[in-house]
Amino acid sequence: MTMKDKVQQTVGSARSKLGAATGNRRLEASGRMQRRRAQVAEVAHDLRSKARGLVRDAQVRRRGDRGPDPL
Repeated sequence: MTMKDKVQQTVGSARSKLGAATGNRRLEASGRMQRRRAQVAEVAHDLRSKARGLVRDAQVRRRGDRGPDPL
């Protein structure tokens, strides 16, 4: 999760609420889209981080099976 994604979610939510309050459907829809896009980016970032951690764990386990490196 990045700060940029959180900011975009907040801005999108505010735009959507402002559009709803003023009756501006286009602003409301673009705000919803901005918020959802940021949510998807956040989930993708979290998945990438999780995958990197799993790969690192697998590499460490694999190295552990071989024993210590020769000098």
